[in-house]
Amino acid sequence: MTQATSATPQHAPTSAVALLAAFVCGALIALQSRINGTLSQHSPRAVIAALWSFGSGLAILTVAVLLVPRLRSAVRDLPRAVRDGRLKWWQCLGGLVGGMLVAAQTWAVPVIGVAIFSVAVLGGQTLAAIGVDRAGLGSSGPHPVTPARVGFALLAVAGVVVSSLGHGVGSLAWLPVLVTFVAGAGIAVQQAVNARVNRAVGQPLATTWQNFLFGCVVLVGLALGSAITRPGAWGWPQGAPWWAWLGAPCGIAFIAITAWAVHELGVLLFGLGSVAGQLLTALGLDLADPAVRPDIGTPVVVGVVISLLAALGAGVAARR
Repeated sequence: MTQATSATPQHAPTSAVALLAAFVCGALIALQSRINGTLSQHSPRAVIAALWSFGSGLAILTVAVLLVPRLRSAVRDLPRAVRDGRLKWWQCLGGLVGGMLVAAQTWAVPVIGVAIFSVAVLGGQTLAAIGVDRAGLGSSGPHPVTPARVGFALLAVAGVVVSSLGHGVGSLAWLPVLVTFVAGAGIAVQQAVNARVNRAVGQPLATTWQNFLFGCVVLVGLALGSAITRPGAWGWPQGAPWWAWLGAPCGIAFIAITAWAVHELGVLLFGLGSVAGQLLTALGLDLADPAVRPDIGTPVVVGVVISLLAALGAGVAARR
């Protein structure tokens, strides 16, 4: 009895901090989306901006790995963890999803804005999180699937549809929304496997480093494919504001915080905090941007509200 009473006060502050961290992670996604989308507008090709975001992040993290012995040891422990069975090889590939998300950011955000992009990410993430939690892909083990959680996940998808109606129904509007939705579903898997990697090696920055490594592999492949199918039009981004070069720090902070917070909360409950930060920040960024502000009509705001309610309901259902 004494042990149970003393454990509760310790867990409650940890959960509160993890939820705050989830909110910050969501805000970082929205901020990174604006940064990468802006850089892509000053680039001959969107993939150039995505390569800069991941490539500069990998360079920063590699320097940290070389300078910090504990971090270097954790990176070396990654292949050992696979060999001795602490990790499956596919659990180290979360960075592939990160690369695809950044590619989607640089292409879709200039077309549909940060708010609709964030709602589409949420819809895919919330729906996929049910299967991810049920399968126990994360380090906290399986979570039950209930009708309430399924219903709120479908409500999140409805938020995607409603917000997209505010940007038109043409193929040019729906295609980036669909691609973003799929990338959002991948995020749920990435968060779960990153939590397992972080638990195995004990260093969030080591988890982040291997994410950036595999993300760069994806983006280099996309760049090569783009060069083959559409020759020419390559060059360094020109005329971008200084803050458009800061996508990498946002990504580093997001992955490192996520690797810890998902273990504390589970994938779906983590989404409760992150989606609030993501949608509210995204809406604020679009309202502050004169180029995007005219597209923020009633459907977009209604879609954001629906998505927030879906995330809140999903979080309550997960707690129960």
